[in-house]
Amino acid sequence: MFKYKGVRCPYCGKEFNESDQIVICPECGAPYHKECVKESGGCVLNLLHEKGEQWQPPRVQTDEEKYDGNASKRCSRCGTLNPPDKLFCEVCGNDLNKQQPGEAPPFSSRTGENPYGSQQGVPPNFMSYNPYANPFGGVGPDEEIDGLPVKDLALYVRENTPYFIPRFKSIDKTGKGGGWNWSAFFFHFYYFIYRKMWGMAILALVVSVVLSIPSLVFSFQMMQAMYAEEAGRAVPELSAAVLLAVQVCSMLSWVVQGLFGGFANRLYAQRTFKRVHKLKEQHQDSPDYSTILSAKGGTSKVGLILCIVIPIALSFIASIIYVFSTLPY
Repeated sequence: MFKYKGVRCPYCGKEFNESDQIVICPECGAPYHKECVKESGGCVLNLLHEKGEQWQPPRVQTDEEKYDGNASKRCSRCGTLNPPDKLFCEVCGNDLNKQQPGEAPPFSSRTGENPYGSQQGVPPNFMSYNPYANPFGGVGPDEEIDGLPVKDLALYVRENTPYFIPRFKSIDKTGKGGGWNWSAFFFHFYYFIYRKMWGMAILALVVSVVLSIPSLVFSFQMMQAMYAEEAGRAVPELSAAVLLAVQVCSMLSWVVQGLFGGFANRLYAQRTFKRVHKLKEQHQDSPDYSTILSAKGGTSKVGLILCIVIPIALSFIASIIYVFSTLPY
């Protein structure tokens, strides 16, 4: 029986045939076409070499296993096999119930094909594993950051873990490396709501309101002057002090936005460490620990939408009330 039936070359992505000349990597045992080894110059599975692991052939699932609703769920993001009752991947936090056929893209170092098998006809929960996908941004899943497993931090962060996990590691090791966050710079209040940083969201809102007070006062004075001019009354002079306050607060608002952009990642890292430590103490022995981490962390899309929709709705209602209150009866 042909040993490499159904196995694909990690370099070209093509399935091996019995007539192919196959060369084996002496370090990890991965099979290659002889021509592919010449073209690539050696084994391309550097990740296996770095970890000192051996290449393993893909496990062929039976039809019963593939379509059994009680079978383990394969995460299409990182390839981890999860228990059938899990909602989120235990390693990367990916939603296991929203995977669609064909979601995990084929991959190869050259052609973009999956080196471990085709995904044609594969059910949603059994996507082909992409061994090169790394939801931790290059950080090992067995490493610890602030005394916490990277897996737990990834489960809590959920969204954009390749961006945050390396920054968490740098902040923990050196106290630096948080980096600049453009989303927090431009959308501070909305960004903190999205990331469930409620305290920072309230602070950003209060600061924004306080810094906008001089502009509101100045706008009110402008309206008074405009109405007085239309009524033929004496036009009141605009306050120089208010105008100066507007200019100062405008500059301060840019400074505050810069602080949000520069420190948002560090603040998020500190909050994540604190929350995960607390959840670990409370629920570590619970069988639903990973689900709790995913549920408590992640992002709040609903909160973000409400923060956008509610002010618009209130403004619309206020406009309607104003129009009806000014209609002649």
